[in-house]
Amino acid sequence: MRSGSDITCVASATSKGKLAPFAQVLVTLTKEEHIQLRWEANSWKRQHQQALTRIEQLKADHRLAMEQAAQREAALRSELEKAEGKIRDLQKRLFGRKSERSSSAEKAPGVDAKSPRPRGQQSGAAGHGRARESHLPAQVETIELDCPHCPACGLGYADFPGTEDSEILEIDVKPYRRVIRRRRYRRTCQCPGTPGILTAPPPARLIPRGKYGVSIWVHLLLSKFSYGQPTHRLLRDWSDYE
Repeated sequence: MRSGSDITCVASATSKGKLAPFAQVLVTLTKEEHIQLRWEANSWKRQHQQALTRIEQLKADHRLAMEQAAQREAALRSELEKAEGKIRDLQKRLFGRKSERSSSAEKAPGVDAKSPRPRGQQSGAAGHGRARESHLPAQVETIELDCPHCPACGLGYADFPGTEDSEILEIDVKPYRRVIRRRRYRRTCQCPGTPGILTAPPPARLIPRGKYGVSIWVHLLLSKFSYGQPTHRLLRDWSDYE
């Protein structure tokens, strides 16, 4: 008597109606082999299903990536069109025909658009003069001759009333020392808990007990971070003040 189960494998007929050579061959398997084959078949089916699921997920991710890429491409194309339009507008403003010239040429097509009157200050016209900077502080300087005399006879010149005045704008930047004298006050009462001597508070400083004032730090920061002046050049300029 055989142990295990008998499995009959029946093959389908061919197109000519003939059976395969092993169509009616009986194969005898043990129960353990049968279970192993069924387990492997189920395992391969499960892996195949997982592979199909991964493929579908990859397809979905690919479609999403393509849609996002298309959106980015559309946004970039829109930005490119805006940039090209701005460039065309700037080129038209810079190199295009001026509206004033074109309008004058349209009004008088047969007449030369160039005006016979030159631009700017006209010859013989009264000017507006120089602007007087009266809001700036003035430093009066009197220039005198050491010994004014006639070069022919040697007699001296007498004083003439009035002066001939002119103005020159100058900038004077120089360091100086602030000598701080803080007044002190002595107590005249006998109230308990009060100090015997009061001293005026010190001036404000950026660094406590530092010797450089706020104006130096302001000048340093503006020169370095606003005007882009190197530190060694700034120190060299300060050394010229000594």
